Amino acid sequence: MMMTAVFTRAAMPDVAEFWTHLRGWRLDIQADGAVHNSYGDNATLIPQAGKILGMTDQQIQDWIGTLDPARSVRIQQAYPLAFFDLHLRHRRGHLLDGPSAAFPEVRFLP
Repeated sequence: MMMTAVFTRAAMPDVAEFWTHLRGWRLDIQADGAVHNSYGDNATLIPQAGKILGMTDQQIQDWIGTLDPARSVRIQQAYPLAFFDLHLRHRRGHLLDGPSAAFPEVRFLP
C-alpha cells in the first residue's frame, strides 16, 4: 500500500517504476491536500511550532499542505491499521475496498 501526497505515479518516474514491480495485492491512496509531511508527526507539530516561531499560515501550509492536521492523523491511524489487519491478522475490513464516507478526502488511485 502506498499513501501518496501531491505527486502521482505519472509525475514521478521512479515511483511509477516501483509500482510496476509490485506483485499481487496493491493499493495507492491519496488524501486531498496532503503533502509528504502530512503523513507523520509534522502534521500536528509544525502548526504548533509555527505559531511560536512566528511562521505565517502560508509557511505552515507549505510544510504540511492543506489537509487538516486532525484528519491527517486519523487517516494515518486508520489506513495502515486496516492494511496490517488484512495482511498480518487476516481480518478483512472494508476500508481498503474503495472510497469511504468516513474519509471523503481519501482517493483511491488506479
